[in-house]
Amino acid sequence: MDSAALSAMVEVDWQVLALSLGLLVLAIALLVLEIFVVSFGVLLVASIASAVAAIHYAFAAANVVGWAMTVAVPVLAVVLGRWGLARIRTSRRLVPKSEITAEAGYHHHAEQVGVHPGAEGVMVTRARPSGRARFAGGECDVQVQSGILGRGEKVVVLHIDGPIVFVAPAADRESHDVMS
Repeated sequence: MDSAALSAMVEVDWQVLALSLGLLVLAIALLVLEIFVVSFGVLLVASIASAVAAIHYAFAAANVVGWAMTVAVPVLAVVLGRWGLARIRTSRRLVPKSEITAEAGYHHHAEQVGVHPGAEGVMVTRARPSGRARFAGGECDVQVQSGILGRGEKVVVLHIDGPIVFVAPAADRESHDVMS
């Protein structure tokens, strides 16, 4: 058989073949987009559905084209998958890594305003048991060790326990132990 006779035997529906090739291009585009965009697999599923539809329409165009598409789609998927994985591996090297320094970790606002055990300040709000006090470097939230403090009362920092700054009235300073 010569090629003219073979092509006469294989009738191709060119419109359906164009649709099939369009779906294949869409599948490739969605697969490439999956590499660049975090879609949690949605684009991958859409790409697979498009590829399956492309194979279906290729068989509708002609059996020979359908079988050729059935072989070509997995080969394209493997090639694009390997390229995408290589691209992901190289992109990790391009991302700057952070480093942990001595400044890392939790820093209480009290450090910034210079509040330390023994520091004196004035209550800006009432404290029952917590309120806000002004110190030499600024204001911070405080908690009264016991009792209630009114606005404008002088306080002394007893100790700092995590995020809580414990204070007492400055008049009672002698009766409280200031812990460092």
